Amino acid sequence: MKFSRFLTVALFGVLFLSNAEAKQPTKAKTATTPSVAPTLADTVERLLPSVVSISATQTEEALPNSALRGSPFESFFKENDVNPETKKKILLGSGFFYGENGYILTSSHIVQGLKKVNIISNDGSVSSAEVIAMDKKTDIALLKTEGKHPAVKLGNSDKLRIGDSVIAIGNPFGLGNTVTAGIVSARSRDIQVGPYDDFIQTDAAINKGNSGGPLFNYAGELMGINTAIFSPSGGSVGIAFASPTKTVKYVADNLIKYKTVRRSKLGLKIQKVTDAIAKGLNLPKKTGVYVSQVNNVDTKLKEGDVILEFNKTPVTSLKQIPKVASTMPVGTVVNLTVWRDAKKITLPLKLMELKDEQELKNVENAQWFPISLLGLKASELTPEIRKKNNISKSVSGIMITEIDEKSDALAKGLIPGDIIVELDKIPQTDAQSVAHWFSIAAEMGQDSSFIQINRNGELFYVLVRFQLEGKYGAD
Repeated sequence: MKFSRFLTVALFGVLFLSNAEAKQPTKAKTATTPSVAPTLADTVERLLPSVVSISATQTEEALPNSALRGSPFESFFKENDVNPETKKKILLGSGFFYGENGYILTSSHIVQGLKKVNIISNDGSVSSAEVIAMDKKTDIALLKTEGKHPAVKLGNSDKLRIGDSVIAIGNPFGLGNTVTAGIVSARSRDIQVGPYDDFIQTDAAINKGNSGGPLFNYAGELMGINTAIFSPSGGSVGIAFASPTKTVKYVADNLIKYKTVRRSKLGLKIQKVTDAIAKGLNLPKKTGVYVSQVNNVDTKLKEGDVILEFNKTPVTSLKQIPKVASTMPVGTVVNLTVWRDAKKITLPLKLMELKDEQELKNVENAQWFPISLLGLKASELTPEIRKKNNISKSVSGIMITEIDEKSDALAKGLIPGDIIVELDKIPQTDAQSVAHWFSIAAEMGQDSSFIQINRNGELFYVLVRFQLEGKYGAD
């Protein structure tokens, strides 16, 4: 009866409209062209040959612990219960052809610990590629295969605006090349996974297997590499991150030329401009960054200067200028607008090469050492410590031995016996690796560190604020 009543009402509505139309003056009918929905098919068809899937034939035992944990390998073995002694072809992620000579770019975390991988082109053909070099700080790896292939066209990611449309192509869950689209949700995201975080955030669907794949604008120009997703469930929830083309090009060109990435630094210690500093220096408003120490001989900057502009671009955050400087060639001369003696002046500064510094000069060969910024002490995993604490040889890192009771590390739940695997994506094994991390953290003006912890075989991350006392403390 309910359905019948609905049908009667609907028909009445139609009859009413028909009668109403009948009462209207007759108009001449004109031919209309049906509207056609816009399509990305032509653009996608042009892009697909440049994108590849990446897989490997490996066993679980052959993979380093750091490569397996948190990667598609881990879930593959758990979900499929693969016998670790049986070799299997396993999906790692996605990639794309870069430039000439068969170069391929992908994410470093999916090829970590591997020397060769298989690449599957859009037409289904399979070939071998060598892992040439990688940069863990930006999660970018360089591969090489034989022959000539259609490379992506680089675009200018700096021109992307929030709301612009983007296309992601990759191989989620091993389904084969899959295309998704979305918009730019945010720019310059710092998600605390590395010292050079500058991600494009998008709502294009990104899932396991998309890592290392390209992000394009609607013109088919490369805007970045899809690197990470935010997902409580492990699947796409509309929050994905891509390294911008500017970063991709600088890192890739360095890996091709040097097999490593040469980065520049300011040679300065900088800190935030506080209300007290702004008032003491008669700054019209709290802006720029305060120079607390100068270690660069190729500049006339002084302690107490405030950097307001970097090559005519206003300085709005502590990490801004170290990030920009890191992607400029070593030896580049930049112009800084500086506040000194209650007036603006412009001074040149020649960028230095960022090399490993020695925070722990007096204990560089010691088995235990302090990490003062984190408020703790740590030790190398010596044979004695491994035996005493039943730590497998496959586990890498440094073990926390003491924690300051006033530190944020203790407040965040870290305990003696925890093993620090990485500091801001930099693997830790000894005092030298800690010093390397420290030099970068200081140069970037960081006030916290994203730490990977191994506790009884379980890996997790924690963000720990630094113990800062006035000046930063290292170059």
